[in-house]
Amino acid sequence: MKKIDNKYLRRIVYSIQFLMSIVLLSTMYFIQFVPMKYLIATAVVLVILMVGEYFLIFYKKKGSKRSLLTQFLSLLLSCLMAVGSFYIYKTGQVVDLLAEEQFQTRAISVIVLKDSVIKNEHQLPDHLLSHVSYVDESTMDYTVDQIEAEVGKISLDDSSDFHQLVTKLYQKDVDAIILDEAFRSLVEQEKEHFNEETRVIYQVKRDEAAVNAKSVDVTQKPFLVYVSGNDEYGDLTTVSRSDVNMLVGINPVTQQILLISIPRDIYYPLHRNGQYDKFTHTGMYGLQESIDTLADIIDQDINYYVRMNFTSFMDIVDALGGITVNSSEAFTTKIGGYHIQEGENHLNAKQALAFVRERKSFIDGDFARGRNQQRMISAIVKKVCSPAILTSFSDVLDTVSQSIETNMLSDEMNALVSMQLSDMPDWDIQSYQITGDSASMPCYSLGMNASVIIPHELSIQQASDYIDQLMANEKIETELGDLQQ
Repeated sequence: MKKIDNKYLRRIVYSIQFLMSIVLLSTMYFIQFVPMKYLIATAVVLVILMVGEYFLIFYKKKGSKRSLLTQFLSLLLSCLMAVGSFYIYKTGQVVDLLAEEQFQTRAISVIVLKDSVIKNEHQLPDHLLSHVSYVDESTMDYTVDQIEAEVGKISLDDSSDFHQLVTKLYQKDVDAIILDEAFRSLVEQEKEHFNEETRVIYQVKRDEAAVNAKSVDVTQKPFLVYVSGNDEYGDLTTVSRSDVNMLVGINPVTQQILLISIPRDIYYPLHRNGQYDKFTHTGMYGLQESIDTLADIIDQDINYYVRMNFTSFMDIVDALGGITVNSSEAFTTKIGGYHIQEGENHLNAKQALAFVRERKSFIDGDFARGRNQQRMISAIVKKVCSPAILTSFSDVLDTVSQSIETNMLSDEMNALVSMQLSDMPDWDIQSYQITGDSASMPCYSLGMNASVIIPHELSIQQASDYIDQLMANEKIETELGDLQQ
């Protein structure tokens, strides 16, 4: 069998490296988050390698060990460039996915008792239904129209609040209720086993408009991000109350990050109607309502949002290979019974979720939980910005694309990544918490009194002052400092 001329093999090896060099440089250029100085440096190195290898491969004697070794190294380098190109392209895809216009989905259910004779929606015209219309009249009107378009005219009763709504269903004064799933948590406060004692026979879905960003040059100007963690598992786009509420101020000039924790039970007027309610309930009216109400509290425009739920939080911690977080005291979580020691703790996903949800183990309850949430955010930021991310880079990319929702544009995210790669800033993370006093006050969404936190005016003013300093490119030093240190 005739052997292939070694000269052609050498040309093939060299051509593969040349082609992969072009692919790598093109990918780095078009994805746009690789700093130009790195792109130029990479191009210079690749050109030097190509020239040097040309002489070592083609100007050495046939069968020369140096020529063979160079060919082997050339193939190895080509493989590395192929892998590098893939991950750069993949990162660009993740950024594009995150930057897609996001729509929240509102699900409204028709619910009956477990033993109800009603088996499907087509039986509804023969029975009496009830709903609570005052909290979101447009959604209820839309739902009724959709039901009647499907099954015909229905008999409808209006309840004054969720307590009355549930009472009517359980006492069989009505045969079914119409419930926006965003408000299911309020019903569960009335009936602990509501989910087990009822069933959904029909559901209407409604998409809500995307939340527009107030864009800035994120590499030159400070900006504010609302971080919302809803208390649901599963689909991230589902409208629900906001259990974790954090305002994150980022200043790329001073290289500072300001974390401001907003307790979920802070009592403040809803932006939509001026009625007092818990801040956690703003999420039930949609993400825009949470952002607008928070903007009213701090008297500042909020540029962007980041949203995740319990499932996405756990997926991210898993992708990172767990997270190491500092605790100010030892305690055992009520969820899962995990023991947290004072000082450093390396937590897996379930332990991390239990850590950030825990409040009953602390004297100051929700305030301590807020501080632990700040510790967790600080720990995640530091791990993502450190070389440790390299070992889990692929998993993190896959997870982030499916687990986080934001309205930041792809160009803005690329610019932030490029800045981090170029400057490798050592972010100074400062923490603050809005405080207040416990009280029982009427809440609009509930239609009755509930346990709330009346915010201290001085606390809100201090939060506003810190934000003003951040926006003015002044260095901030809070009393809490970096809780992760």
